[in-house]
This record gives sequence, structure tokens and C-alpha cells, in this order.
Amino acid sequence: MKPVMIIDLNRCTGCLACVEACISENIARWSKEGLINYPDNVVRYSRTRPYWIEFGDTRRHVFIQCMHCVNAPCVNICPTGASYQDENGVVLIDYKKCIKCMYCVDACPYQVRTVYEGELEGDMLHEHALHIGYPDKCTLCIHRKVGNELWTPACVEACPYNARLFGDLEDPEGEVSQLIRRGIAVAPRKDLGTEPKLFYIPRQGGAELSEYPVRPRDVIIPYNVVSELKNSLLKPLFLTTTGLAVLFGFIHMIRSRGDKHED
Repeated sequence: MKPVMIIDLNRCTGCLACVEACISENIARWSKEGLINYPDNVVRYSRTRPYWIEFGDTRRHVFIQCMHCVNAPCVNICPTGASYQDENGVVLIDYKKCIKCMYCVDACPYQVRTVYEGELEGDMLHEHALHIGYPDKCTLCIHRKVGNELWTPACVEACPYNARLFGDLEDPEGEVSQLIRRGIAVAPRKDLGTEPKLFYIPRQGGAELSEYPVRPRDVIIPYNVVSELKNSLLKPLFLTTTGLAVLFGFIHMIRSRGDKHED
């Protein structure tokens, strides 16, 4: 199974129902008093959010979120493996491995990762919800997945105009697969070589794709080079350092026990 999402910009009215659903599902926290707490400027931290593009005398909106790239820069650059792809290709974050280096935030050419560093009372609604002080991004609501069945992300469920589609790219008869295969739904900025799994059905003129917001090339981290450096140098160094720390800890524990026996 390869889950992918399509956003039909011809159907989308910009009502923000998807944003509200995402915030309620992934960002908000419930306090002990039963109140819902949100970060300040909460739309900024929604995992899907609007971006406005100038088109002639008008402005058009496009919703940006994690692309779940096949060749994901965030995964390639992560020194600890905290950013990873699961068995279905969904890009996720293992917060137990994350050291908050923020390389992934800078490496993402689509500028979709955010970091909330404020205060937020209440309990997270699930394990993949917003973690304060850590990189955050769309997970396609992976917490809704049950077994090996395809699930429905909150934004797709909430859209009143069916502008969001979610399906399995490996299902040749599925609507999503057919729209992509026929070239009706297309991925933005293929020139970056990341192979996104978020597709759009653009409006006439396609300004949303030609002007899609990405980092300037001169500030995009050369993640392929850094990935090679990570695999050849940083990862072995990290493992060696960890091994030495464990070894010295073990030696210290043996010595401490020996000192206690002498006493």
C-alpha cells in the first residue's frame, strides 16, 4: 500500500474546514477542566495551511503540507534516524530519537515543517500529535490506521466539497491512481527530484504549481551530499560514541560495586 493525497483546487473554496479539522485532531490539547487549548497563531502550526499566490490581478490559494516524498530530504539528512519512512512510505518522526538539531526543518525544500516552542496545557490526543519544541508536520493522520486497511485523514473527512482525495497508489482501479496516471493530478516542482506523494488538480493556468512556494535553490541544503556524509561519517561516529558511553558506564558500575564490597 502506498497512500497518496490529491487536492482538487477547482473544488476547493478555501473554507478552511480542513485546517480546523487538522488542528482539532493533531494540534489542540484538552485541559483537565475540559477546555480546548491551541497555540497562538494556530493556523501557522496547522499541518495543512493556506498559501496565497498572485495570479494576474487575482490571488489564488493553495494548501501546503508535508509531501511524504519518496526521496525525502528530511529523512536523508537526519543524523539519528528520527525522521523516517514507515513500511507504506509515510514520513514520520520518532520523537525518542530526535535531538532537536532542526536539520530536517532546513532541509525541506517545501518549508512545511514547523516548531512550536510556546506553552500549551493539556494532554496530547495521540502519540503523533504536536510535540512542543520538536519539528512537526503532517502524518496523514497515521494514528487512524487500523491494521493494513487504508484510513481517512481528518482533513479529507472534513472537506465539505470533496476537494481532498486519499487513496492507494498501488490500486490501479482506484480514483486516485487513475487521476495521477492520466496526468490530471500532478505533483509540484518535480525538478527538485523528491518525488512527492501529494498531488494537486490545478486551476486553469496552473499558477499554483508554477509558483509553488519552495526555498530558493541557493539556501536549500544539498541533502544528498549531507546524506552521504551522514552514512559514511556521522552515523558511525554517533554509534561509536554511544558504544563508548555504554562501556564506560558499565566500567563505572563495576568499580562502584567493587568499592562497596571493600567497605
